[in-house]
Amino acid sequence: MNSRTPPSHPRLGAGRAPRAPDAAPRGPLSLRPLVGAARDNGLDLIRRRFEREHQARLTHFMPGLLGLMDADNAIVGAAGCRPAAGGALFLERYIDVPIEAAIAAETGEPVARHEVVEVGNLAAEGPGSARLLIVALTDWLAAQGYRWVAFTGTRGLLNSFRRLGLAPRVLAPADPARMGDALPQWGRYYTQQPQVVFGEIPPAQRQLSRHPATPGWWLDGE
Repeated sequence: MNSRTPPSHPRLGAGRAPRAPDAAPRGPLSLRPLVGAARDNGLDLIRRRFEREHQARLTHFMPGLLGLMDADNAIVGAAGCRPAAGGALFLERYIDVPIEAAIAAETGEPVARHEVVEVGNLAAEGPGSARLLIVALTDWLAAQGYRWVAFTGTRGLLNSFRRLGLAPRVLAPADPARMGDALPQWGRYYTQQPQVVFGEIPPAQRQLSRHPATPGWWLDGE
């Protein structure tokens, strides 16, 4: 799947705590599922970034968590994922039809629910690491066989996609009125006018393979 050449490396354990925000990640990088203590470190990164940027105190996290690790085994980015086939998606509260129906209506193509994955809780130590995480996630999701990815993106996150030459398509605004009693946990997040967006993974992967945005990195995990 991946044209990047994986260097030999030892299997790594729990992973170190997130790198300091002003420290550049040291390549090569790896993306891997986080479990145990590594998952705790990834969740710490997500909590810190959302609290710092939005004064949010998150209590909801995706069932799957992926971490972007640098050469020192420090976490420089993390993101959650949830297969649509596994049940209702968090973002489906913002739309009036199932995600596969919303994407099909927008594209005019048939979309099966098992082809869709939701990504969320995305956090990185700076915009550069955010773009590296997007590249790594795209390759990883393609390797899992997904065709469509959907997520809720703020202006800052969507700008990271644009800088990579990607243009996620908007399905709906993320209306804070649909959050109910959970809204106070999200601090100022909704002042960033987040939107529910989607993209097709194979074309995005081809675009990113031509983009000189990242150092060498390798996939590791499932």
